[in-house]
Amino acid sequence: MRKSMTQVLAASALFGLMGLSSAQASEADASMLANTCNGCHGPNGVSQGPAAPTIAGMNKFYLTESMKAYRDGKNRPSTIMSRISKGYTDAEIEKIAGHFSAMPFGRVAMQTTDAAAAAKGKALIKDLCESCHEKDGYAAEDYPVLAGQMLPYLRNNLMDFESGMRSIDANPNMSDKEKRKKKRTLAELKDKHGVEGVEAVLQFYASRK
Repeated sequence: MRKSMTQVLAASALFGLMGLSSAQASEADASMLANTCNGCHGPNGVSQGPAAPTIAGMNKFYLTESMKAYRDGKNRPSTIMSRISKGYTDAEIEKIAGHFSAMPFGRVAMQTTDAAAAAKGKALIKDLCESCHEKDGYAAEDYPVLAGQMLPYLRNNLMDFESGMRSIDANPNMSDKEKRKKKRTLAELKDKHGVEGVEAVLQFYASRK
């Protein structure tokens, strides 16, 4: 009898500890949740590599919706992010997004850009891009920060749109008017200014410090 009671008490204590651990995990500190992200996006979300963007200083809503899109397989193809994001709940994703949005945007990895192309790109973005990607791409109110991102990352994302891997029409957070405008802008950039014009715009954004 005593042995049975001891076993019951031990089991109760064990389950109590398990419950406590679960509760603590659900309230995990945002910085702990974000540790996984730092492996690719750099310490505090400031990228130190060519393919992953800096996410520090990004709009919280944009980060939240992007992670959910990766997790749910909606218009965000990725071999890495789609696997990693599946491990997070909506609440945890919002914590991670809040953590990085509060960080200052910075750039550690240096890159070489073409000054002449960047100057041409500056003129182009004033007509074509500035209405959305405001303040030379530094603003993060409604759209992602482009200024200071690495060239390979910028090129890869534009290629995803051109190839159809990512679809403007499939973005649930944009109005029909915004979608039409973005498609017109990309078409005008490519048709009127060609490959050199597209590269000039990317060079400009990459050249921002």
